[in-house]
Amino acid sequence: MKSAMLLCLLWSAAPTPKSTAPATEKAATLVTPVTSVTSTSGRLRIEVLADAVPLRRGPQRLRIRVTDVATGKPIPSLALALQPWMPTMGHGLDSPARITLQGTSDFEVSELDLFMPGAWELRLTLSGSVEDKAVVSLKLAR
Repeated sequence: MKSAMLLCLLWSAAPTPKSTAPATEKAATLVTPVTSVTSTSGRLRIEVLADAVPLRRGPQRLRIRVTDVATGKPIPSLALALQPWMPTMGHGLDSPARITLQGTSDFEVSELDLFMPGAWELRLTLSGSVEDKAVVSLKLAR
């Protein structure tokens, strides 16, 4: 009996195998539309995609797609900076999210811990071939 219990404890403590799927396969799952907005200048369309909606509090992985409003085409040579902000609480996050370019103007945002349910803003700054800003509003469930 003791050896069976010990075996169960050892088995449950074993590390869980990690996925061997390439990063591109993981990124491809970010296809559910969350919201879209137009930039401050009105020139850019910013679309936010996720694995599923509604978004829940906690770590987020999002895709942010930026296109030209007039043509619908991606914007070349674009960089993205992001400040998560909770307007009702008057604070943002100290730890930066990881932003990875996934195409001409598609970005994967990961390590974004929106730890409280409620209204959040993603304050975006776009630079490079275009200089612009945008605010994306998100509502997180519990």
